[in-house]
Amino acid sequence: MLDPQISERINASFGRQKLMQFYGATIEHIGKGTITISVPPTDFLLRTSGIFHGGVIAAMADTAGGYAATTLSPEDISFLTIEFKINFLRQAKGEKLIAKATVLKGGATITVVQTDLFTLNNHQETQVATSLITLIKASR
Repeated sequence: MLDPQISERINASFGRQKLMQFYGATIEHIGKGTITISVPPTDFLLRTSGIFHGGVIAAMADTAGGYAATTLSPEDISFLTIEFKINFLRQAKGEKLIAKATVLKGGATITVVQTDLFTLNNHQETQVATSLITLIKASR
C-alpha cells in the first residue's frame, strides 16, 4: 500500500507542473511503483488530422515515468530522465490519452520505468505507444 504522504506529495507536485496544467492532464491512479495520468484531446494537443501529437505522447510518457519512480521514494526527491526510448505503435486518436507507468527496477540511484500509452474510445483502450525510461535521483 502506498504511503498517504507520498500520494499527497505527488498530487501537490503534479499540481505545480505547468506543462501538465496546460495539457489539462489529471492523475487517475497512484499506487506503489505505478501511476496513471490522462489528458483530453484539446485542439492544441492534436495534429491537424485530429491525432495526438507525438510530442504530447512523449511528454505524458516521461511525466508518468518520473512520478511512478517517485512513488517508491519515502523522501522528497525528484527524478531526472537520463535515457528515454519510445515506440509509437499506431495513431493516437480518441476520447483521451492515458499514460500508465510502472517501475521495472527501482534502485538507490537509478530507476527504470515502462510507460504504456493508450487512447480511450467507447470505453475501450487501444495501446498507441510504449516507452522505456531510465531516471536518476536528483537533489532539490
